[in-house]
Amino acid sequence: MSTQTDEFCDTLRDRLNTIEDRVKSTKSQIAAASEQEQAALREKFDDMRRDVQTRKQQVEMTLARLKNRAQQKVVATKEQISEWKAKREARKLEARADRAEDYAAAAIDFAAASIDEAEAAILDAVVARLDADDAQ
Repeated sequence: MSTQTDEFCDTLRDRLNTIEDRVKSTKSQIAAASEQEQAALREKFDDMRRDVQTRKQQVEMTLARLKNRAQQKVVATKEQISEWKAKREARKLEARADRAEDYAAAAIDFAAASIDEAEAAILDAVVARLDADDAQ
């Protein structure tokens, strides 16, 4: 593989590992929550809710990038790509590779934002359950 491909794969791997670490961290925090930590958990939920609201704009921009890439893929047909390969049109193939990498990165960003929202939803559920338990 080329150096660029290796670097791209490493970047994606790092992003996925970060996402996995965050999910594991949230899971362990919820499992370890004692009564004393419930207030901290509620505070974390409030902070996370604010962060999710802030990231919504980023998610919308990422989604627009994903849609744009999907439209570009329709334009670049297999025959066209085969023609570029046959004619050794490296500039066009390089641009296509760059767009594909941008799309993959945007998809990872979208997944990370979705995990942020899921993490907030999990905390919301935990806080709601704590409220229900306190009422009994």
